[in-house]
This record gives sequence, structure tokens and C-alpha cells, in this order.
Amino acid sequence: MTTNKLKDLEEQLYIACHGLPKKGNPEEIWENIKKEPEVLTEAIQLRKDKFGEKDLFKGTTIAEALLVDYQNTDKEIYQKIINTIYSNTDIARLGFGSINGRTTFLIMSLWNHDLKLTEEQKNFAVAEAMNKRGTVKQNNEDLAYEQKLDENGITDDITSTIELGGSVNPIGLKAKSIYMNHLFASMSETQAHGSGAFDIRYQILRNPNWTIEEKQRLIMDFWYDDEEYDEVVEEWEWDVVNDEANYKGEPLPPFDRYDLFYEYTYDMLLNYYGNKKTADRIWDEIMFCKQMHELRPQQWEKEYKQKEKKFNEIN
Repeated sequence: MTTNKLKDLEEQLYIACHGLPKKGNPEEIWENIKKEPEVLTEAIQLRKDKFGEKDLFKGTTIAEALLVDYQNTDKEIYQKIINTIYSNTDIARLGFGSINGRTTFLIMSLWNHDLKLTEEQKNFAVAEAMNKRGTVKQNNEDLAYEQKLDENGITDDITSTIELGGSVNPIGLKAKSIYMNHLFASMSETQAHGSGAFDIRYQILRNPNWTIEEKQRLIMDFWYDDEEYDEVVEEWEWDVVNDEANYKGEPLPPFDRYDLFYEYTYDMLLNYYGNKKTADRIWDEIMFCKQMHELRPQQWEKEYKQKEKKFNEIN
């Protein structure tokens, strides 16, 4: 049974971090909580949700703070929460906000690049990432679903209806079935672990626990569609260009995407920022994007190489 002290502290931290409206100073509340190992230990013990189905932590907000403040928390307690995350799907997908796309405890664990993961833990994270829409695994499952429709005689020759935007429209039964299958899949709890270009796939590729050889395979499996992958890479790059450190009070940064990635050296960045921590952070992101280009070139890069190869053959 959860003690009253844990309940009170969990509620205070929750209201300060996620309340509507927020009330209290989350940093001060957390500083007091993390001085009490008994509370932290109890907070990461498991309980069931109100339906008695899924696992939760007794102190979910305190557990979240443990993961975010990993550099300044009790190492033994931190390792316990890590072990739970990588052995319990319910806990791995835990977080605040909408289930399909929220920042989960699994993603938070991957922020810590000093954390050493076992092969089993790495496989667990990859399996969760492969559930995201757009992976090779998901594409194969979509194709298998379409094949099943064909085998059951469900075609677009059969007309059905679908309600979109408040109006009812005719639609082929197969097309409707595929649309509804995609819709339900996108709303599934399997779609936890972030959304967009910076979901769990980015976190895994960015994490040093995976070797270059492993990332070479994963970057191909994470995005089935070349165009979607190209868009993701561009989002990574523009995020670096538009980093708040680049503006220095000006309406636009002083360099464009090409300059930042292909003209600027580390020393030039260090001179621009005047801060080694910032220069290191931006440089690391630039190096990551360049590495991803090498592991899986964008379509324009492939086309350029083909043209270059033809030119060399002719000459």
C-alpha cells in the first residue's frame, strides 16, 4: 500500500509539472523528494491501474523525475527503474499525454548516453521502435492485411460508406478496411515513444549503445519509404540550423543548412558560440546527420552518385 507521504509528494510534483493549472516550483519540490531514498524506492514499486490490468509505478511523476535528472539521482535506484522499464512493456510505454506519440519512460532512458544497455535491453527497445508506423515491419504487416482482404473476397467492387468531415461518402470496401486498419493502428498504444522525426527511432540511432553496423541495418528497417526517410533527415538538419543558440537575438541565424553542415568547422562553431558545451552539442548533431547520410544516403545523393558513375565511365 502506498504511504501517505508518497501520495502527498507525488501529488505536489504532479501538480507542479503537469497540473492544469500548474502550481508550485517543480525544481524545489524535486530537490526535497530526491533526498529521501525511502520515498524514491517506494515510488518505483509497481501497482495496477484502476482497471486492474496494466502496471504503473506508485509514483509516476517521481519516476519521471528520476529519469530526467539521471545525473543527480541515486545510482542504485536509477538502475532499478531502468531494469523495470526494459522488462515491462506497460512501464516502457508509460508517460504523460496521449498514448500514441507521447514521450515515454523508454525514450527518457535513451537520453542517458552513459547508460550501458545489455543486448536483451537493446533488443527490447528496437522491438518497440519497430512498432512505429513507417517501419519495414509495419509495411509487411500492412501488406499481409491487404492479402488477407483479397483472400476473403473483400475488394473495391463492393461499395461501402465512410463518414469524413461530417459527410457520408461512398468508398470501396477494401479501401475502407485499409483506412480503418491504419486509423486504429495509429491510435494504438504501440505508437507510444514519441512522434515525428524525433521519435524512438531517432533516439536509438543517436544512442552509442548501438554499433555503426547495427545502425546501418536499423536505419534501413526503421523507414520503409525513401521519401519519408528523406523528410526525416531534413527535419533533423533544420532542427540544428534553427537551434536557439544560433540566433543570438537576430531574426535569422547567420548560416543556411549547407553552410552549417559542409562549410563550418568545429573551431568556427566554437568561435561563433564562445561556449564549448554549445559547440560540442551542435557539432555532435552535425556529425550524427552526416553519419546517417553515409549509412543511408538520401535519394538525391544516390542519383548524383549514379550520374557521377556514368560520367566517369563515359570519360
